[in-house]
Amino acid sequence: MTVSPPRPGHGTQYADADLTIYDVIEADADMAEEIMEGADDARSAAEGCEQLLGHLEALHAKVVELKVPGVLEGMIASLIDQAGTVKARAEAVAAAVPAASEAIATAGANASARHKPLADAVRDAGHTAPAERDYHNE
Repeated sequence: MTVSPPRPGHGTQYADADLTIYDVIEADADMAEEIMEGADDARSAAEGCEQLLGHLEALHAKVVELKVPGVLEGMIASLIDQAGTVKARAEAVAAAVPAASEAIATAGANASARHKPLADAVRDAGHTAPAERDYHNE
């Protein structure tokens, strides 16, 4: 198997940069929003588990009242425990997710404050990316 040699570059400016600070800022905003939507989903899951717990507890009471023989009572008790665990985890996710969303939003704001002025100046000069430092020192 032969590997082709790398192609030579075309200078310090690139006509189509793969990723810009604008992409990063936009991605951070989108990610923060998606993470907050995940918190809503986790809250919905916790509410669904709460409803499921109510139904399972009613079913368990009915099985005990009817004195159903076999393992059904134990299986329902196990399902109640599992639903409680899922509910607790969903509530923990819903509580922790807003902090993650805020961290992503803060990172985007910091990137914007630090890098956007230079990116704006580079774009206004008609370039896609700033030149390498050595280019300025020549």
